[in-house]
Amino acid sequence: MQLSAALLFSGSWPAGAQDALFTSERDCTTDVQSLCARVIPAGGRVLGCLHLHVSELSVGCSTILSKASWTAQECASDIREFCPHATFGNISNCLQPHLNEASSTCQSALTFMASPAAGRGK
Repeated sequence: MQLSAALLFSGSWPAGAQDALFTSERDCTTDVQSLCARVIPAGGRVLGCLHLHVSELSVGCSTILSKASWTAQECASDIREFCPHATFGNISNCLQPHLNEASSTCQSALTFMASPAAGRGK
């Protein structure tokens, strides 16, 4: 299931945390460097820049944004319950001790994201 990368742009993540994710993701690094090099990471500016250039994003970056958006949607209630103060960059660390308590929907999404089938397995 592939969601539009634009869905993530309307997410409820703190803006600075969104910037940190996209500047550190290997699949978006080149896009950030080529499309948003002059943008100072803070306040959601990198994410905003990627949004402005969504039609120019590489397949890898577009895919990872779509997958991150999908996972965030699948785990939204769990994140609100277990990690209300977590930033995008540390949500997985926050959810880790709560995996057995997380909803089956969220557990499935996290399992998929960690698998090689997701294209970003560990």
